[in-house]
Amino acid sequence: MRKFVLIFLLLILVGFAGWYFYDQNHISWEKHEIRSFEVPGKLAPLYVKTANQYQLSWVYLASIDEVKTKYEKVNQKTMDKHARLLKKLLNGKEDSPENVEKALLQIYPHPEVTQMMEIADSYAWEAAPLTEAYLFPFRKQDRKRVSYSDSWGAGRTYGGKRKHEGTDLMAPKGTPLISTTDGEVVRKGWDRLGGWRLLIRDTKHPQIYYYYAHLSRYANGIDEGDKVNKGQVIGYVGDSGYGPEGMTGKFTPHLHFGIYVSEGLFSVRREAINPYSFLKVWDAKK
Repeated sequence: MRKFVLIFLLLILVGFAGWYFYDQNHISWEKHEIRSFEVPGKLAPLYVKTANQYQLSWVYLASIDEVKTKYEKVNQKTMDKHARLLKKLLNGKEDSPENVEKALLQIYPHPEVTQMMEIADSYAWEAAPLTEAYLFPFRKQDRKRVSYSDSWGAGRTYGGKRKHEGTDLMAPKGTPLISTTDGEVVRKGWDRLGGWRLLIRDTKHPQIYYYYAHLSRYANGIDEGDKVNKGQVIGYVGDSGYGPEGMTGKFTPHLHFGIYVSEGLFSVRREAINPYSFLKVWDAKK
């Protein structure tokens, strides 16, 4: 009897938690596919600009190009063309998934529209911060000291053959690093590959985590469980990692910046996505 009561109370608690998250924060139990983020860095700022201009979600414009051309020969002119056409097909309606799907079905085959909507759903979930007021991970006064390129997927050999899951931003050792947004420090400490590192969970989009690796040191007062503010200095560029705790000097000082996404808010597993396009968009915001 006691066991039955405990199970019953547990079910009530779980049900209440589900109601609370959904009703209070508009969060549901649904999951979203985490797919490879294919939007090219050079095009990402243009999608953001075009979406703002036409008051459309950028994910639909990107998904059309990804399905139809794999982003080949895409430029501002082609984006404008697709945006104007979509606005016309919506005929004054909001760009909700249901309305957009109906609009696209007027001009594209059903299998292609299905694929477009799947891509749009994934990108809306995993790349939610792309168009928002997030920050480049370096202060404006230090930007000229930073260089980076798209190193996603490049081969790595330390610790076994693997692919690079982030973007390396080269900067002098000791250059301050800032939090791109408000968040919570969920990991701090030594990692054999990443050296001194931080993992910060996004407050607004809690399915998203930001990884800062190879630090020389942390900012004072940064500990696991702490809340950090957008623009707050959280650490400093270094060359730590690739060995036991304290190892340095194995490579040129830089920040390894990564983005990890959970398919649902209650999912333990996180998938890495390419942060390069995010960095290009945030970097373009002067």
